[in-house]
Amino acid sequence: GRRGVLRQLEAAREAKAALEAFLPDVIRDWTDPANRVIGHVVLSPPLGFSTGPGRYTEDWAIVEVDASKVDESNFVGNAIDLGTAIPVEKFTAMMRPSPADTSSFRYPGDRLLKFRGTIPDEEMSSPDLKTHDHDSDPVIMVVKRGSTSGLTVGRLNTVPSVVRYDFKGKPGESTREFSVIPRHSHHEEFSERGDSGSPVVAGDGRVAGMLTGGAGAITLSDVTYITS
Repeated sequence: GRRGVLRQLEAAREAKAALEAFLPDVIRDWTDPANRVIGHVVLSPPLGFSTGPGRYTEDWAIVEVDASKVDESNFVGNAIDLGTAIPVEKFTAMMRPSPADTSSFRYPGDRLLKFRGTIPDEEMSSPDLKTHDHDSDPVIMVVKRGSTSGLTVGRLNTVPSVVRYDFKGKPGESTREFSVIPRHSHHEEFSERGDSGSPVVAGDGRVAGMLTGGAGAITLSDVTYITS
């Protein structure tokens, strides 16, 4: 209604003012491309498939951060900026499909959904019975902000998937991953090409995994795969 639109307008005005104040800092400190480098990769092993006891995909790197540019004084921690594109009320409803569920997600006042640990594999396979989707089934709702599709919400599939990847004409390798599906059949896909590497996070800030790929007959993916 009109009241909701006015709240969105006020939020947009506040964001605009903040960005205008931030612009001089950007021009002063980051116009030189060299100033945008905040670290370098120390170790990045080849992508691994079916590794460890869980037989999961393994994709990681060690990055050394330049402490003269990023330190405790200017790093707020790992977080997803929820932005202003999706109104607070709508986003909250997306993360809490069941009206009776009021505990799985609270919209952060600063719009930053901060990371708070990880979700154990066992819990991803057997979600808390107090949180339900629109069909009253136990569910873990997750969010990601990808470089291509931006901010999207999906639901974690409780059954791990076996995926077969093919690279550069070599025979495909099978590997175990969890999957994320759209909130339901009438909603947008969770990811698109180019979103790989995005962290996928539950409403309480715990990380479910890292986005590794998708499946589908078109460029948009109706199933998104994550390594836990």
